[in-house]
Amino acid sequence: MTTFIKRAELFLTKISDLFLLAISFTLLVISIVLFFEFLFLSPKMVHIGEIVLSGHMKDATESLKDLISPLLMFVIVVELVIMLIKHQPRIVFDVLLIAIAREIIIAGYDFKNVLLGTLSLLILFFIRKFLTIKNVPPGTAVIIDPYITIESLNEMLGVHIPFEEDKYLIDLIERVAKERGIVLKRRKTLDIANVKIEILDIDEKGKPILVRVIKTA
Repeated sequence: MTTFIKRAELFLTKISDLFLLAISFTLLVISIVLFFEFLFLSPKMVHIGEIVLSGHMKDATESLKDLISPLLMFVIVVELVIMLIKHQPRIVFDVLLIAIAREIIIAGYDFKNVLLGTLSLLILFFIRKFLTIKNVPPGTAVIIDPYITIESLNEMLGVHIPFEEDKYLIDLIERVAKERGIVLKRRKTLDIANVKIEILDIDEKGKPILVRVIKTA
């Protein structure tokens, strides 16, 4: 039963990843089309040049604000696509920072909205600087489901496990064990890059279902 559940979870995870890739690709294509349409067909580009040349700086500032706002929206879409693909928590902060900066620009001279936006930015900077895990020391260990993505594990522990060939930790464990001729069983350890992976539990087919990952360097 446990094996069936794990396989079902892996299947659903892969389907979800494909769906996210499709969404990301669609967002990116639409964003690229709209960007080039905005860049080459928007009358604002010519309008700003005319205003700047005429010397009306106040009108030029307003027009520049109208230009920057959609450009930042394109940046938000790109960051959102990266977040959907990489599943990295830090990118959420980048998306929020850019989104709030865009809203501050749109708010213009509305003091209340600019103040609230600025306070929001300060709070996000504080969270990112002081409340996120940094410089995890060697010896740090986590007990984790081996179906975690290697990229997420790298970010969590600050390690450098290669993930070009394998996306999930379970795939890497099984591939390395096969290459080294190691039989996976409880208490068996594997040294990979700068981590040691200890098998804590396996299913009836010898597939790891719980591991301890220890940062060694």
